Amino acid sequence: MSKKMHAHPDGWNYVPELPLQPAPYWVWPPKPWNVLRFLFENFLQQTDRVLFLVLAFAIAYWVQPVGLEQAEVAPGWIAGALMRNYILVGVIVGGLHLWFYGIDGQGNLVRYDSRPITGRKNALFTFGYQTWDNMFYTLVFGVPIATAWEVVMRWAWANEMTMASITFASHPVWFVLMFPLITIWQSFHFYFVHRVLHWPPLYKRVHAIHHRNVNVGPWSGLSMHPFEHLLYFSTLAIFFLVPAHPVHLVFLLFWQLLGAPTGHSGYEAVWAKDKRALILHGFFHQLHHRYYECNYGSGEFPFDKWFGTYHDGSEEATVATRARKRKMHA
Repeated sequence: MSKKMHAHPDGWNYVPELPLQPAPYWVWPPKPWNVLRFLFENFLQQTDRVLFLVLAFAIAYWVQPVGLEQAEVAPGWIAGALMRNYILVGVIVGGLHLWFYGIDGQGNLVRYDSRPITGRKNALFTFGYQTWDNMFYTLVFGVPIATAWEVVMRWAWANEMTMASITFASHPVWFVLMFPLITIWQSFHFYFVHRVLHWPPLYKRVHAIHHRNVNVGPWSGLSMHPFEHLLYFSTLAIFFLVPAHPVHLVFLLFWQLLGAPTGHSGYEAVWAKDKRALILHGFFHQLHHRYYECNYGSGEFPFDKWFGTYHDGSEEATVATRARKRKMHA
């Protein structure tokens, strides 16, 4: 990715290479080389999902593996999981916010929308400020609800209520494939939950809280009504049906708990010492926050392509999205 700013007629400060393309899993005829390159770029380079992988292995194998003590609902291990999630959110989400919007570590370099998100009082937000509002919903509801789902799944795992637990030694191919399959499952789940949340009665009472953020920052990712948190983290229940290892559970948890904030950072990447330090992406979903009725899912699963709600970042897609919105509201 070049540091060069890409001019864009819709007023973006920076855009990635356009038009945006979904993950190559669904191309026909299949193009295995493109799939392998996509997996290499996303799971073996300096991306946020590699960070989530490293953290998942550290937690699942070293810090807090699933063990017999978790077969009982005990405050000790539950409090440990909650505290760990708060620490990770504080360090990663708070760190990104501090870098991008606190100390202004890279200015508007590879920032999608250069309009400010801090400093201006707005009665729309709880306590009057976007960041305070976002932190409130993230810390008061988001982290505890995510942890509650994790606790349920750990308890079920320890009581052998989930599908068979696998290891790398017993099922090496399935063990490795589960990581990209998890991202596909989350995209599948997110699309349908998100479409339901855009149903007008639910949107007004629930999802509108998240859409207070038109120009987003890291704390915006989990700024949701608690009912939306319950739906959003219900992805973890997939392990009642699919054989896996606890590391897959923790990876999916972090993919959402930490990935929503990195995907809402408002930046394509973290730049430090004149080079790309961490790839974040997020433009696909930033388009949703600006134009609303598009890009309900993610690039991992092509429902938006199939159902006509895909915005690839082009002017033509903006025109089509606005026309669809007028028709819907008419």
